[in-house]
Amino acid sequence: MPSIAQAITQASQSLSASSDSARLDAEVLLCYTLKCNATHLLAWPEKTLNQEQTSLFNQLIEQRRTGVPVAYLTGKKEFWSLNFKVTTATLIPRPDTEILVEFILNKFPAKENLKLIDLGTGSGAIAIAIASERPNWEIIATDISAEALIIAKENAQQHQISNIQFIESNWFEQIQTQRFDLVVSNPPYIAESDPHLSQGDVRFEPLSALTSGETGMNDINQLTTESKEHLKTNGWLIFEHGYNQKEHVYKCLNRHGFQEITQLADLSGQPRVTAACCTEHT
Repeated sequence: MPSIAQAITQASQSLSASSDSARLDAEVLLCYTLKCNATHLLAWPEKTLNQEQTSLFNQLIEQRRTGVPVAYLTGKKEFWSLNFKVTTATLIPRPDTEILVEFILNKFPAKENLKLIDLGTGSGAIAIAIASERPNWEIIATDISAEALIIAKENAQQHQISNIQFIESNWFEQIQTQRFDLVVSNPPYIAESDPHLSQGDVRFEPLSALTSGETGMNDINQLTTESKEHLKTNGWLIFEHGYNQKEHVYKCLNRHGFQEITQLADLSGQPRVTAACCTEHT
């Protein structure tokens, strides 16, 4: 049976052709297999895996080699320094989305008691991250997927979040006449013909949470239109979008009368989040 050091080396070599983070992937999957943290791997490199551990680790590495995301293999992903349960019913939370959370927390002080809705919440990452920092806010999180909402509720319970109401809804369909200070979303925004859909981790994520028509703008257009009916005067719409949609998003918001349109770059400098104020509503 291999030692910890040998297992990591062998797995890294096996993953090198299919992953840009082969060694990290190997270490994360070995921690999952051994039910330990990364410090344990460094402290006990000579420790030998038993037969059961070796078998499980090899199975995980083989699945990762075929492209299955590490988060789906371990069933968890960190976001905003919180661990989230994820399954194939939810998107995998990504670091770039933390820019949206950071913008909201910086712009709207804790002393304000605001009403926020997170549309298409998935694993609940955005809503729960905000709720963990703003426990006095009233938050609603919706998703069209009942499976995703089950995961989101479990994540809220895990982090002892009590100020989120979860509602199964296709966008605002089940929200009726409520108005909000903030509407936030990470909607589907990838064009249906985008070649990236057949590459990397997204091959395994739910397609309905990724794509939105020929240009990827269908849901963003709907979100912008319907938000006007559900935002309070001077309320804000804040959402994530594709790196190549900056101009389309700006024009869409401008067309619907939104003001103070602010566009933020992601960690690699690409346009990723747009925020805009609704100074008048329908």
